[in-house]
Amino acid sequence: MNRTPRTLWATLTTAALAIAAFATLGTQAPDTATASSSGDPAASAARSAAPASRNQQQWPTLRTGAQGSAVTALQQLLTAHGHSLNADGSFGGLTAAAVQAFQAEQRLQADGVAGPATWKALVTAPAGARPDTGQTAKPNPTGYTLKFTKNQNHPMYSTLALVHNGKAVKTYRANSGMGSKDTCLSNEGWLPNGTYKVKGHETNRGEWNYNPNVQIQGYAIQLENKTCTPAPGQKPVERTDMFIHSEMLADGTQAVDVPLKEDDFWRWDADFDYKSNGCIKLKPADLKDLFTLLDQAGWPKNLALQVS
Repeated sequence: MNRTPRTLWATLTTAALAIAAFATLGTQAPDTATASSSGDPAASAARSAAPASRNQQQWPTLRTGAQGSAVTALQQLLTAHGHSLNADGSFGGLTAAAVQAFQAEQRLQADGVAGPATWKALVTAPAGARPDTGQTAKPNPTGYTLKFTKNQNHPMYSTLALVHNGKAVKTYRANSGMGSKDTCLSNEGWLPNGTYKVKGHETNRGEWNYNPNVQIQGYAIQLENKTCTPAPGQKPVERTDMFIHSEMLADGTQAVDVPLKEDDFWRWDADFDYKSNGCIKLKPADLKDLFTLLDQAGWPKNLALQVS
């Protein structure tokens, strides 16, 4: 069967990464504190399929918390199979989610742990090859979405999650609005349900002049506008200027505490700061952590927010 140039290139890329990974693992021992093949029930059955090196080094079993060159090789191979990762040698939540997604595609046990069967599939399956499940491809090829889930009983305890292929990588406490469930109430109600395109993101909104006219400063994710679904007799309202943000200065730091001032737009003081003019708000540390995870994911260009 003739391959297209793109398929051939992808196959060669995977082969090159596999050879590099063999060399790395064949000339040095895996990080024994964080990677071990002991206890893996599939290890002995997969030994005949494990790569042979001059030291007969087995693929290590890797899971969340692992560190080192073996993790780097794993991340590079996952990237070659369409699960883009920053090859930083640290097995975190994004790497676990990518492993789980690859395992599901290859009809392996999707536990997020890279054992012998997963390694074998990574180095033998053509790059980007995914079994035909008969289902229509999802619109987001990277599988990353943001999901805001409303807490109907306690709106101030709603959540925002980063989701990868249906699995929550991390979930944060969040809120939208001033406590009202009316999605047609501008500046006070929470966001209308639906899917929002992420228009852009920035880490220094307001730039360096601390413009007091820019209420949302520092780390911010901008969302598209959305028209609410009105109740009977109520007019629809287009909700505009929608962001995922926090309370901070343009450079990401906190404003100086002003005595006797109950609240400050650019300083997080207490739980009442979850209140917003309709945007989604997180604590500063949580928002920065979300940016770190999305940086590692390469900020998917078709990232969307789902509100329900």
